[in-house]
Amino acid sequence: MGTFIVSFIGNSFVAGALGTQPLRWLVPDTDKQRRLLVVAFFTIIIASITLFGVLTIPDIAREGADFVNRLKSDNVWVVLVEKTRTGLGDQVMEPLERFVLLATSNDITRAAADHGHNWTAERSKQLGLAVSGMLKGYTTTAATLITAMLKSVTRFAMQVFVSMMLGFITLWDLPLITRGVQSLRQSRLAPVYEEVAPVLGVFGRLFGKALEAQSRIALCNACLTAAGMWALAIPGVGLLSLFVFVCSFIPIAGVIISTTPIAFVALTEYGFVKLALVLLMVVGVHFVEAYALNPAIYSAHLKLHPLMVLCALVVAEHSLGVWGLLLAVPLTVFALDYLIRCEI
Repeated sequence: MGTFIVSFIGNSFVAGALGTQPLRWLVPDTDKQRRLLVVAFFTIIIASITLFGVLTIPDIAREGADFVNRLKSDNVWVVLVEKTRTGLGDQVMEPLERFVLLATSNDITRAAADHGHNWTAERSKQLGLAVSGMLKGYTTTAATLITAMLKSVTRFAMQVFVSMMLGFITLWDLPLITRGVQSLRQSRLAPVYEEVAPVLGVFGRLFGKALEAQSRIALCNACLTAAGMWALAIPGVGLLSLFVFVCSFIPIAGVIISTTPIAFVALTEYGFVKLALVLLMVVGVHFVEAYALNPAIYSAHLKLHPLMVLCALVVAEHSLGVWGLLLAVPLTVFALDYLIRCEI
């Protein structure tokens, strides 16, 4: 997957810059132009990744460890209860308390008990522990995933290096590879080639364009969200903005998934006012995405109805795991337009 992404984006860069006037003046030969552009593309990518790693990975690791400790701490849930009570008031908090007690203990008598109108610190502590117990499975899973991500930095760096190396080799010899694949038309595999090659070509172009467009949108989302969190003084900007970048590849559901930890940090650190500002910031960022980035970047034929997108996400996640969230929309569009409707 990494090799495909690097190769497709690199080929788009080379195709767009090949034959431009300054490049023709510098290097007249087309083949040399192409190889110069391949070297320039990978030089820029490697330099950017190295700079990003040196400047941000230590901070992201520290922020990740702090966030895991925050999730595992019971005290943070007590603080969350107090911030919620301050923002919503005791009258709203009492029904929420009954709901939490019923959900965590299945004790209807205890949940229906009248605690009175005096809200004490002990009552907040007990409710915080109950909320912690109710969400323990989710918080444990989140903490485990973040810890695993932090521990797999070395393995991920090696995978990136291998993808870069294979992508460079692929782009460097792409004309030769293309001629080699096309030579199958004159081989004994010609019937198979004629049947399979057009379909794979259409899917490759469709998936590559969708991924390239979504990468630009994800980068813009992450930068805008990071700027908004910095302006609102939300801690953990590096980790949370990286999480936003990853979740931006998940249509519709990614917005909710990426906003949840930001909202959690804002509420536990500052309260409802900061939470409201964070939600306004997120709405503003996704308003820009919906009305400025998507029409300009995403092709219209890749858009699906939100209900179809959510159904595709559920099916793809159960069938293909985490990669299914990335492949869901291109696979659905490909299945609808190029297999069922035969628009190939």
